[in-house]
Order: sequence, then C-alpha cells, then structure tokens
Amino acid sequence: MSATVSAPRARKGKRPGRARKRSRIPVKLAGILAAWSIAIFAAAAWWFQSHYTLSFQWPLRVHAQSPIVISERLLSDVAAQAQADQNGRRLSAWQQYACRKFGADCRVALAIQRAENSPGKCEVYHYNSNGTLDWGYFQINTVHLERPGLNLRDLLDCKANIDFAYQLYVEKGGFSPWSTYESGAYRQYMHP
Repeated sequence: MSATVSAPRARKGKRPGRARKRSRIPVKLAGILAAWSIAIFAAAAWWFQSHYTLSFQWPLRVHAQSPIVISERLLSDVAAQAQADQNGRRLSAWQQYACRKFGADCRVALAIQRAENSPGKCEVYHYNSNGTLDWGYFQINTVHLERPGLNLRDLLDCKANIDFAYQLYVEKGGFSPWSTYESGAYRQYMHP
C-alpha cells in the first residue's frame, strides 16, 4: 500500500498563493465619521426646534388626522410675553397659530383661551347654565352654529375654532364674546 499525498486543491476562481485583501475602514476613520454624523444630526435638530414647534394630538377623530402638528415658531415680543405667562413653557403649535391670528392681542387671547379651556384641548365642550354648550379650543358657544357655513365639526377642529374665534374678535371689536374676558377671570393667566 502506497500512500500518496496529493496537493491541496485550489478553490475555483482563486489563485493559489495569493491572499485576498479585505477592505476595511480604519477604526479611527469610522469614529470620525460617527462624530460628524452626530454633529450634523444635532445641528439639524437644533435648527428645526428653533424654527418649528411640535405638538402632539390624538391621531384619530371623526376622520384620521396627523398625530403631530408642526408650526413655524413665532419669535416676537408678544409671543415671548405669552410664553412667560405660562411660566416659560413653550407655546404649542395651536398657541403659535393663535398668536399669528391675534397679533398684538395674542397674550390676551391666550389668557382667555386658558381661562376658558385650561387643558388647551381641541375636542372639548362645556355645559352652560343657560342650556347652551361651549365647544373647542376657544370654547365657542353653540349660538354661533346658526351662522351659515359653520357646523359643530368646525368648532372641534383647532384651526377652524381659532379662525372663528378671530372672526368673532374682529366682528365685535375685541374679546367681549368671552365671559372670562368680561368677568376678568382671564387676568389670572397673565403675569405682570
């Protein structure tokens, strides 16, 4: 019996005796890339939060809606005063929108809104002693549903509710339609 030793077989497609080089990114370069990626992400996040406000809302209503409301951040003295009235808490996207509508009277408008609807919810109502209901963000009374083109669904939509509140404000020449304005209850939501 003769023992024959055969040479190891070369794999198909590879030449014997040549090692294949693996291309690897050096660890130092990977660290630098990771640091740059984090820095770019942080800068983008800082820019976004300085220009926009995020507010979260329930994603389902009578119809589907986005659970996130993005609004351009309002940078004005009046908005800063309104934010101070909230002990420095940022204005929500809906508060920012109301400030754009009411302009110089933003601070009073938001104080009235908080006096009428302190949680700041859009889909909220309140029973009045006279049998009427107040609906939505600015607590618009159901007596206004007699107007053509206005319906309950509009009063439960934050944007439409703010738009209608501004329309009332313009029509009446001020905040007289809100009982919390007439009684002065809104003043507790404004800091000197």
